[in-house]
Amino acid sequence: MALDELHARRLATVGNLFDAALDRMEQVLHSAEQSTEGREASAVSAEQARFIREKMAAIRGRLHEGLRHFSVRLQKPEPKQMLVAELSTLWVILENARPERMKGYGVEFAPQDKAEWENLIQALMHETELIRGTVLKGRKKV
Repeated sequence: MALDELHARRLATVGNLFDAALDRMEQVLHSAEQSTEGREASAVSAEQARFIREKMAAIRGRLHEGLRHFSVRLQKPEPKQMLVAELSTLWVILENARPERMKGYGVEFAPQDKAEWENLIQALMHETELIRGTVLKGRKKV
């Protein structure tokens, strides 16, 4: 069954996001298996890792079955699209880290710390915007 274009795009996005997340989860499991020293409380047991991998395989299988059913093919986003998406995510993170947006955390910054924090966030946003400008325009902004 073919989907309306907008529905097909949404399902393709879900598929791409799930595939990427499952790939990252596999990397975490692999890393946890390689370095269990000193992490007794937070270590993932071999049995847990096996169960998680089984469930991840089931998720992938179900997802790809659904994609086939709806005639949706996953396409990896272009590198430029991926960079812009990552930079947009970073911008949101930085915007939410501004001192005025952190009042709900209960403790106010000391004036000097607030100024330093704001300078840090501004510098990170500026550098992020330089990268974004380069990606979008294809040339280096100074």
